[in-house]
Amino acid sequence: MKKLIFYLGMTFVLFFTAADNLVLALSSDKQEIDCAEKKDMRNKAFNEAIMKDIFSSFGHKYDEIVDQSMYLNFIDLMKYTVVAGKRDSQIESLKEHLSGESLGEKRIYFFHGNPDAAYIFYKDLEHQNIAIHLEESGNAWIVKDKKVERGKKIPFIREKCEDDYFMKRMFNNLYQK
Repeated sequence: MKKLIFYLGMTFVLFFTAADNLVLALSSDKQEIDCAEKKDMRNKAFNEAIMKDIFSSFGHKYDEIVDQSMYLNFIDLMKYTVVAGKRDSQIESLKEHLSGESLGEKRIYFFHGNPDAAYIFYKDLEHQNIAIHLEESGNAWIVKDKKVERGKKIPFIREKCEDDYFMKRMFNNLYQK
């Protein structure tokens, strides 16, 4: 009888310990998903704030520009390359123009549906707003004009969950099991 009570007790303890671990794992996964969503929303808001500053420094209203144009970023060009299944010299040329460092993302805008002229807008690391006018020339895009204007410093605010994640990761790396 004592053995039966002991085994039932151990089963009870093991069951609830496993259930607690499962709840903690599910809670941790939900926190990571929530954090990823927060980071995505923050990144989108940061990129939009940068673009508004860039367009305002060149005397344009961002909301009007967005309504009459379309834009692509480097990831969009990479996706096109994957979907096409081959390298296109014009896309590769645009990728070269988009490479390099910037605050936020670099964007290529095509205004009024004109596929022969493109404009790259970005903020460099010194907070200067840059606009590059590109024209299609055969199988490549060439720089026709480049303008640089003084820009505002847009703050990039880290989410608390990012700091928590990095601290937890650092702690786990220092004190491995």
